[in-house]
Amino acid sequence: MPWKLPESDDELLELAKGYPYRPPPGSYLFVEGAARPLAAGTDAPELFRGRVPVVAHGSNRSAEQLARKFGGAAEIPVSRARLGDYDVVYSAHMTRYGAIAANLRHVPGMHVEVWITWLTELQLTRMHETELGTEIYRYGELNNVAIALETGPSGEIEQAGVYLSSYGCLAEGGAPIGLAAVAAVGRPHDSLHQEAVLALVRDRHRPDREVEAMVLAKIRDPARRRALIEELRRTALPPEAPHFEAVAL
Repeated sequence: MPWKLPESDDELLELAKGYPYRPPPGSYLFVEGAARPLAAGTDAPELFRGRVPVVAHGSNRSAEQLARKFGGAAEIPVSRARLGDYDVVYSAHMTRYGAIAANLRHVPGMHVEVWITWLTELQLTRMHETELGTEIYRYGELNNVAIALETGPSGEIEQAGVYLSSYGCLAEGGAPIGLAAVAAVGRPHDSLHQEAVLALVRDRHRPDREVEAMVLAKIRDPARRRALIEELRRTALPPEAPHFEAVAL
């Protein structure tokens, strides 16, 4: 079951515009609904033992979003990491809370900051409930990639779970659009913050409306949101993640 949305317009707009939400300054333990810093290195292997590494390239990097999904009872180690040959770009869809969400795209030579959530099987099931409620995201594995960990059971891993959008990537001038809120090295295309990308979507599809009015209308009316998503898909770049293999659930 997905997490409950706030009811007021102000809270909904804050949720939409704030995506992907600010992460802590480094690796952390999500515990009691908040972030507790984890020191860099691999001195606590027991923290990660028996857990599944899952790439968080969007809102799941933040303790704020983990609290919405898991409440205060879960304990989840979260490693800051660097993924090679990929970028975090905008997906060609809008979430039910009005944000243009993230996707991964293969960009040889790049390095991008991601986060690894280390989930128990029960926590992974819960994460599936929050990510896979529609046909947009697929769960699978990134294989034979280079993920350098700030902290974890080792300094680098080559495989991790991930949720990828099957709707492709939002495009501008034939190129993907990176998330400006996500640190990257060697990004060859433009990047935008969430408010700017919402304005871009508004300019293309509802130039007669204020951004806030458009966002609230899409949140309140799922049919309008689905219509927008179909428009976004028509000009999207296709998914590009050659290291991804979907997992049957």
